[in-house]
Amino acid sequence: MIALGNYDSNIETGALDEYKKLAKDLTVVAGGQWNNQLRDEGGWADFKPLAADNEMKVAEVQQFLKDAGFFPHGKDDGICGYRTTSAIRLFQEYVRTVEGKTEIGYPDGKFGKVSVEQVRRWQANNQKADWAAFSAASPSPEYAQWMALLQKVKEHYLANPSETLKKVNAFTKACDTVKVAAWDFDPNKIHLVGIRHRKAAQAGDGKQVLDDVFVLLIRGMAFKFYGSTEPGTKDKGADKFPILVPGQHRYRFGFHKLSELQNAFLALRPVGKGVLVLRSKNLIPTDADLSGPLDGPNDTINIHWSGGVTENAGWSAGCQVITSRSYINHLDQPINCSGFAASAQFSKEAYANLGKTIGGVYRTKGAYTVLEDLVAALSGAVKDDNVVRYTLLLEEDLKLHPEIGEGKAKEILARLKSS
Repeated sequence: MIALGNYDSNIETGALDEYKKLAKDLTVVAGGQWNNQLRDEGGWADFKPLAADNEMKVAEVQQFLKDAGFFPHGKDDGICGYRTTSAIRLFQEYVRTVEGKTEIGYPDGKFGKVSVEQVRRWQANNQKADWAAFSAASPSPEYAQWMALLQKVKEHYLANPSETLKKVNAFTKACDTVKVAAWDFDPNKIHLVGIRHRKAAQAGDGKQVLDDVFVLLIRGMAFKFYGSTEPGTKDKGADKFPILVPGQHRYRFGFHKLSELQNAFLALRPVGKGVLVLRSKNLIPTDADLSGPLDGPNDTINIHWSGGVTENAGWSAGCQVITSRSYINHLDQPINCSGFAASAQFSKEAYANLGKTIGGVYRTKGAYTVLEDLVAALSGAVKDDNVVRYTLLLEEDLKLHPEIGEGKAKEILARLKSS
């Protein structure tokens, strides 16, 4: 069995030390302590040499994942780290959903006998993931439409910046919120699009729900998710809720809640100083709420998992949250993940079940884990290729591309919620 932290016994000490340094830099925050461990779902994983009699070595699995299209720029260094584990889960999820072979079970990132059997089948057939046919130069039609929309949105806001974007353009401190002229829609990079549904303000704070759509654009493919781009009900009563400003922001693979190490989990976080927010007195902001000064940079506004599978978004104090329940894959197929998602339907506190085996099923962050794995496993070889350009749009921006249209977000949301 290969799991996070395992390494081949023949790798050089220097190579292992180099990886440990990268993991330490990723994990440790100011005042934190490095315990020579990797953060697994719901716990910590030690670095351990792989058993000598294991059927496949880590490097062999990595080479297969590279050849099959699940780890295109990965290293076959013999260390099962974060990216290798993500590639393993992607392979397991692909076999489960695209191929429909349920004997693989749920994607847990643990490479045992059943996963080996599937690898041997793929090797015998010289099989590759069908997404290997897509690329920035040869994208799916849907990917091309979304990228065309983003270019039109940039042109629109260059010519007609909103009052908020005028403030962003005038902001002088270093931050991860990008001025409109510098919005980067290079198809060779990773893009995440958030589509904020503007709700009518209610008396008082109102009630926020999971009704926003996210589109991951990566290697010529489009994957769709849903959640909330605004604060959830958990923090009702706060003086001023942080609302991420529309526009483009730079994020990277990292952790949420690193200050609470026992609750930390993989997420996307700002690359550097943080992103810019507006402060709202209401959970559902009014135009008056959104007309105030910019606040930030704020380095705690992450993009992370929402444990709930219900309508209520109670998992954010301003972060962008993505539900665990379902996603739409690169073939435009809705995929239900609730069978293996750690969520409120299994426990009052979803953290309690994350990384645990319950009812014979290993619990992950469900659909969000798929998004996270796509980013980690399919990112490029150059450091900047690992940066996610997150562009937060308003629903009405979609009408700038007639083939997408303003109603597209509602259509996607309806399919995701009914899956």
